[in-house]
Amino acid sequence: MVSIIIPVYRSEQTLERCINSVCAQTYTDWEAIMIVDGPPDASGRLADTLAKKDDRIRVIHQENQGVSAARNTGVKHAKGTFIEFLDSDDYLEPHALAVMEAAMQASECDMVIAGFHHLYFGRDIVKLPSMSGTYRCKENRAVFLQLYQEQFLNMPWNKWYRKELIQQGFPLHMNLGEDLLFNIAYMRNIRAFCVIQEPVYDYIQDDRGTTLSTKHREDRIQTAFCLYDAVHDFCVDIWGKAQANETSILSTKVAVEFLDAMEGLAFETELKRKEKLEIIQTYCEAWRKMEDKIDALTKVQANLHLLDYKIIFYFFTREKIKSTYLMIVLRGIIVKWIRRVTCSH
Repeated sequence: MVSIIIPVYRSEQTLERCINSVCAQTYTDWEAIMIVDGPPDASGRLADTLAKKDDRIRVIHQENQGVSAARNTGVKHAKGTFIEFLDSDDYLEPHALAVMEAAMQASECDMVIAGFHHLYFGRDIVKLPSMSGTYRCKENRAVFLQLYQEQFLNMPWNKWYRKELIQQGFPLHMNLGEDLLFNIAYMRNIRAFCVIQEPVYDYIQDDRGTTLSTKHREDRIQTAFCLYDAVHDFCVDIWGKAQANETSILSTKVAVEFLDAMEGLAFETELKRKEKLEIIQTYCEAWRKMEDKIDALTKVQANLHLLDYKIIFYFFTREKIKSTYLMIVLRGIIVKWIRRVTCSH
């Protein structure tokens, strides 16, 4: 049996769709545990109502402690052999559990990593790993780094875990990056993992701030450095001394975090231009600390695949603050235009 753990917080508009996707699974040996995390809306009452649809659904109410605490509560009360995490504003493909169970059993592995649908402003962007197969963890440093670079290790919901191997829960001291820390802690305990090139999950992202995944974060710089160190330490502990390309891959992730944060300034209506310039200056100062850990900026530049990242990164690393701001504003104008065109169709 697989236990599906669903934190519930401010989910009135999406929770029923989420639960319906669970009830529609072609694989039937599951239990769903909704952890109602002290929401200020009627999500908790809705969860109780939806649980009546199927006796495989349970509800646990607790005071608000955050999504990590809710997931940890779910793991503690899970009865299944396997664990699947599901966010209440997302949903599963009908075949999701069947595909994940088949992969877990056929490969006799301890973790399955799958693709997903990224639903962004009405667009369905299918995200699939570039590789597939079963890999012994201690023999596949390159595969791990590739999955990390492609951002398939940053989340828990496109994966299956064995409950007995979860020795460390989601960290409670962080509200960004905690999923990656959970995954690498879990991977320290496993023998092998399986990667499948099939989308099983529908991840909803909406820049208007209506979903769990797009809330404004204030601590991205500290978190980016913390994750860099955590992944670096994991690689050294598992495989030994860091390789040349490893530090550039990890540094690129920091660069992407910084670029994402700065590009988001184009949509911050409450901040004045002077404040945005000061924020960019702060990121520039933080990046100087990263430059000591890498051999050459050209390696990071080469790892950036998006043109807007490359352009903004060029000005950013040369500390041309006003030029960086101008590029961010121009990108924001283009993005807004594309969204209007997309929505009109």
